Amino acid sequence: MEVMIAVSLSTLLMSGIIQLLSSSVFAYRLQLSQSQLEASARYARDVLHEHIAQAGYDPEPWLNDQAFTAVTDETRNGDSPSGDRLGLQRWSAYNCYGNENPARDSDGQPDFHLLQTVFRVNTTRNLTMTCRYGPDASSLKTQINNFGLVEDVESMQVLFAEDRNGDAIADSWVTGQTWQREENILAVKVALLLSTPQAFDKPVNTQISLLDETITPAADGHLRRVRSLTSAIHGRL
Repeated sequence: MEVMIAVSLSTLLMSGIIQLLSSSVFAYRLQLSQSQLEASARYARDVLHEHIAQAGYDPEPWLNDQAFTAVTDETRNGDSPSGDRLGLQRWSAYNCYGNENPARDSDGQPDFHLLQTVFRVNTTRNLTMTCRYGPDASSLKTQINNFGLVEDVESMQVLFAEDRNGDAIADSWVTGQTWQREENILAVKVALLLSTPQAFDKPVNTQISLLDETITPAADGHLRRVRSLTSAIHGRL
């Protein structure tokens, strides 16, 4: 009888320990996934901000009769089921890898070449970047092709702040290619929908607002977060 009581108590005690351990492991995995999600969001925002802020940079604007394009024609609203595509360009003395241009100007300094980037979310839920670099638009070479920057991004939506009356103040947010004049775009707003790789909650049907779009993600129990940034095009403000 004493042995049976001891076994029963031991079983109850082990069951409690197992449940406690399981809860601790779940909490740890949840916290780790949330931290990774936030780290991915910060990295994506840093990369996007850097390229948006420098878009349209021209080292010698006085030589051009027309304003240099910052947002390229590769920009598309609703490019794919994963959202929009954002195309940017600038003149840069550094290539897609951040290395100095080996070509030199008359003063022996790195020459400025055209740098174009395209951001989009591919079919495997990666926020990707394609980067081309060359002396001019007809001589660009692809140095980075659909490089995955951040995983588990379900959608990217983009809006553009346009100054329509020339007072240097944005009047409205417009979608890609719906602006009246590209040179009047003063800022870019990007929103990303990120998710954790694994499920942590009960599957529930929800709708998520992402700038100008309403998205209905899969009811799979994955944690999702919307993270956004608004970045001014520095040369235009």
